[in-house]
Amino acid sequence: MSGPNRRLRPGALVAPLTLVAAAASLVPIAAGAHLVTEGDSPPITRVVVSNTSAVHGYYPWPTLKAPAAPAARQRKPPQRQPQAPQHPRRHRPASKRHRPARPKHPSKHTERPQVHQQPHIPALMLLDHAVLDIRAAGASPSLLNFVNQPQNLVSTARAKAKPLKDATRIQVFNSYATIVHALAHHHIAADTRAVVYDNELSTGTPAAEVADPVRYCRLTARLLHRHGLEYIASPGFDLSGPRPSTGEWFQQFVRAGLMECGRYADYLDIQDQLMQGTAIYSQDAHAAAKLLHRINPRAKLLMGLSTSPSGLLATSGRLWRAYQDTKRSVNGYWLNVPHNVAGSSRPDVALQFLQKMITQAR
Repeated sequence: MSGPNRRLRPGALVAPLTLVAAAASLVPIAAGAHLVTEGDSPPITRVVVSNTSAVHGYYPWPTLKAPAAPAARQRKPPQRQPQAPQHPRRHRPASKRHRPARPKHPSKHTERPQVHQQPHIPALMLLDHAVLDIRAAGASPSLLNFVNQPQNLVSTARAKAKPLKDATRIQVFNSYATIVHALAHHHIAADTRAVVYDNELSTGTPAAEVADPVRYCRLTARLLHRHGLEYIASPGFDLSGPRPSTGEWFQQFVRAGLMECGRYADYLDIQDQLMQGTAIYSQDAHAAAKLLHRINPRAKLLMGLSTSPSGLLATSGRLWRAYQDTKRSVNGYWLNVPHNVAGSSRPDVALQFLQKMITQAR
């Protein structure tokens, strides 16, 4: 205060001192009134705890406002100390808890491909001679372009050029021993992505491998994966025994435990082409899809289709019905265009079937 105030007479201070004393006497009363107003609320220690838990939603409205003032008062002194900046950082994770809202934006990006995705078109697997026969039979450029896609697998030997440059090269072998030899002597092309182990009696698989097919499926998978190749398992139904009179060969195949080959495979081909276009084929495809998903969820399921299975002439209508009945359950089809004993094939049937696929995809 200024100098003149210090020279006041003592008597002049009586009135101000009286007012100060009166105000001081009111402090306890005010404090008591404050305690009364807070008497029904939880103790101070509980209020502090409830503030911490309020972030998680355990304590509702009454306890949220009480700690607001103490929290502000506690933060002021540390700001004058060198360690003060650390305290706000410790308490600021509460604001970071809102960051989980950000994944909503990435999730939208992950959903976008599905929004613009074209109708599901299963992959096709063909031998190179099947592609050549289809081309020779008069396949249109649009049909060849439809097949000439990376999702489609075309078997082509190392020494041959791919008949479709954008399709994925695979190679087919009928025995584990042959695959071992091919890898050792560099007979696998550099751009080959997958190898088919087509083990069955009808393809001349060695007796030792026929006797224990699942073991050799496992060995094939280990060998191919070690060399960075995918394994397409294609165990024949004849490994389970002769075809039953009921025609339910796939059920016999399952009982023989041959679905276990799918446990080690990247693709599993079910050679059910004899039943294509029938209710049994559809039932087998749905059952195989469920079984394979249970055994190996990452493996893809292929179903066999053929223009002349076991020498029997098929129609494009039969292939189309098989496709329509199963396309939502499987990942693709091995479309066979085999040569019969006379050396001729039926590429016209394959052409008509593929054209229907193209028309539906538009």
